[in-house]
Amino acid sequence: MSKNASDVAKKTPHAEREIPHSDSVNVMPERRDLHFVPPGERICDWHKEGPNVTQFMNALSLLFPAGERMFIDAIRSYRDEIPDPDLKKAATAFIGQEAMHSREHIEYNELMENAGLPAHKLDAFTWRLLDWIKQNTPKSMPLAATIALEHYTALMGDMLLRYPEMMHGSQEDFERMWRWHALEEVEHKAVAYDVYEKCIGRGPRNWAERTLAMTLATAIFWPVLMSFYWQMSRADENCRKQGWRGHLKLANFMLGKPGFIRRMIPEWLSYFQYSFHPWQQNNAHLLAELDELVDDAEAAYATHH
Repeated sequence: MSKNASDVAKKTPHAEREIPHSDSVNVMPERRDLHFVPPGERICDWHKEGPNVTQFMNALSLLFPAGERMFIDAIRSYRDEIPDPDLKKAATAFIGQEAMHSREHIEYNELMENAGLPAHKLDAFTWRLLDWIKQNTPKSMPLAATIALEHYTALMGDMLLRYPEMMHGSQEDFERMWRWHALEEVEHKAVAYDVYEKCIGRGPRNWAERTLAMTLATAIFWPVLMSFYWQMSRADENCRKQGWRGHLKLANFMLGKPGFIRRMIPEWLSYFQYSFHPWQQNNAHLLAELDELVDDAEAAYATHH
């Protein structure tokens, strides 16, 4: 288990929302050089809920290479200004983790392109969009956008870990990769936020900037993601055969049962609180399976190194 994670996990449920703004790193992230080898022949039907949920998750994967590059650049632009050595160490680990995520999702996304899905086209759009944001906003805005989007990825990771039925029964290589990504998103969920507070501030003006960034990120993220899903599903023969029933099945997955999006709404709203900090949702106990997953992945793909 990650350093200090057990101490965080020991806090009682009643203390979850009493954690103050962090002056040190609660959970120290660790860069793990893991390689995953999901089977290309299952790229269009790997999720247990069928092709439409599969293509939604695939569409999400298409956002990661460019998105994680923005996160890395945002942290790097402030790393030399970080006053806390532990936080600087965590920032370096954050960069390493995001680089590994990007590498694995690039390979994952290539499976989509090989299957006739418009992965390269959609990936290129994401790069252009995020490059425009980086070039046309103040230096602090990419970091503010990073902490907003890191809140999303941490919540999505929390959903996949807290409710394993959302993935359990899917093709094991894809499930393993998504669980690894989810675990590391939870593990480093406060790093970008703490860098923002230490290097930029946490006063009323900073609250206004980070909540504006979340509002704008939300207004961009969901239309882009659902547009990607729509284009992927139209290109996938399995989704075309499902017709409107497939879209309804995805809607149920997101908003009904198990409620991938519905369940995260209360914690998403907490971001707008003036006193918000990512570890107010104390879910460090979910990291207990990290070491086991690492061992499992290393054993499963030993022959591919």
